[in-house]
Amino acid sequence: MGLTNYNKERPILLTGKHGTGKSTKAKTFVNDPIVMYANDIDFDVGSFPIERGIIIEDVHYKPDKEAILDILRRYRGQIVLTSIDQKSVPKNIIAMCKIKRAGSNNFLRNQVETMAPHSEPPFSYERDTYSLCYEYLKESNRDLIKDLLLFNKPADTQILSWLAENMHPNRLIFVDGVVKRRWSQRYFYEMLAYSHQGNMAGRLNMPRRRQYSKIPFLSRKLGVKNPVILNQLLKDPEFKEWAKKKLTHAECRLLKIGEKRKRKKTDPINVQQKFLGDYFEA
Repeated sequence: MGLTNYNKERPILLTGKHGTGKSTKAKTFVNDPIVMYANDIDFDVGSFPIERGIIIEDVHYKPDKEAILDILRRYRGQIVLTSIDQKSVPKNIIAMCKIKRAGSNNFLRNQVETMAPHSEPPFSYERDTYSLCYEYLKESNRDLIKDLLLFNKPADTQILSWLAENMHPNRLIFVDGVVKRRWSQRYFYEMLAYSHQGNMAGRLNMPRRRQYSKIPFLSRKLGVKNPVILNQLLKDPEFKEWAKKKLTHAECRLLKIGEKRKRKKTDPINVQQKFLGDYFEA
């Protein structure tokens, strides 16, 4: 048996939201482990016994990818990684792990409700663009929407392009044409918050990106830097015939220079006939 033929425990990636007991469950897979955080790794793999194991916490937050991959490749004991979700973990790390879920039971919230049953649940103002637009369209409490906009401060062009796909543009004309980048930023978010009443039914439509023009690409393909000059050159019959030989049928239709001539089966093909002696001359 070679030196490389030995058993190695496959790393485990444990995912779950805050309060679901990821760290507690991770300790059930290892015995007296060393615990480190993904953004601060200063550890010599060769000096740690394989019987104890390693736990790497919070791989979703600024992970030191090279150091983590080095540990996954070299350490022969059990490794457990924790993250709040799977999409925030680098793909190279996911490929080396088997995925396990911490579950949906929030132990932290249940503990708070038991100790203080009349307390208000924690509320975070942090939102991504999708969540912010979703609450903007659904929430009837516009004071809350104003606070969310002022806290997150989304880019004006981005938030307006998302909202324009889901509400009548007349509600955004004044905010977009008069307030945006002419008045103060705070007033822009306040006017935007109260320009809609909420309570919208239906799904949130994502903004659609327009297709880029292929004319600049075709211009470079033909050796012309400026597409405007290309349009002038295509008026020349000789250049047009030369361009047809360089382009495909779809590209010719896009430039409106006509279809390429299709070769018929009856068209003669000039093939130089070779004899047996031609192969011996070389």
